[in-house]
Amino acid sequence: MQQASAACVRDEPGRLWNYIGTVAGKHRVRMVLVFSGTQVQGVYTYASTLRDLQLTGTLEEASRLTLQEQDASGKPTGRFETTFPERDPGNTYGDSVLSCDVIAGEWRKLAANGQPVGEPLSVYLRTEGATSGSLGHRYGAIGVRDDEVVNAGAARFWRGVQKADKAAVAATLRYPITVTVQGKRTRIADASALIAVYDEVFTPRYRDVLATDIPRHLFVRDQGAMLINGAAWIGANGKVIAINN
Repeated sequence: MQQASAACVRDEPGRLWNYIGTVAGKHRVRMVLVFSGTQVQGVYTYASTLRDLQLTGTLEEASRLTLQEQDASGKPTGRFETTFPERDPGNTYGDSVLSCDVIAGEWRKLAANGQPVGEPLSVYLRTEGATSGSLGHRYGAIGVRDDEVVNAGAARFWRGVQKADKAAVAATLRYPITVTVQGKRTRIADASALIAVYDEVFTPRYRDVLATDIPRHLFVRDQGAMLINGAAWIGANGKVIAINN
């Protein structure tokens, strides 16, 4: 049975709406959208590549969201044909009536002539909330001029943790820093001290938590940019300024 569509009404050019989810049920993505009437601009990135793909499109009848994807050269590479469903097909929100909370539909690859090729892939995204700023500059709240400083720092930390590269991770932190070791908050003076207790800080559970995030286009407030519900915070210089393990 076809899913009923919600009424999603947004017209806030200075507001970034953040979504996270999957394409084809396995490729994790984060998408950021800006709504201006029926016109939509955006960007999205895959966790596997951490490279941005630009989006332009329309919101029709407050429910049907069509987005065309472009690579860095402006070449069309894909198309999202989605809706804002009234009920959540992913069950994140149970049986609640939704508005702009979930994006669901299909993604199609586009050939050089702009025509779809291959089989459509399922799309499911849920909202993470909103951030002030623009697509090119979301980290102004922490005094950042170039967003890539924060994005690159978050990516170095995140990739280092996934690879269990202790030296690489230690190099991404701002010292001194406070972490939890054997249940106690402990002040760490430098990289060598962090490496000495690394396995007690970066436990399997903590690594798994960090792995669920995508270290790009992060939530930001005046204290820093946040990875996965505050598990780690990134400062204006791209260094990790807080670890909540």
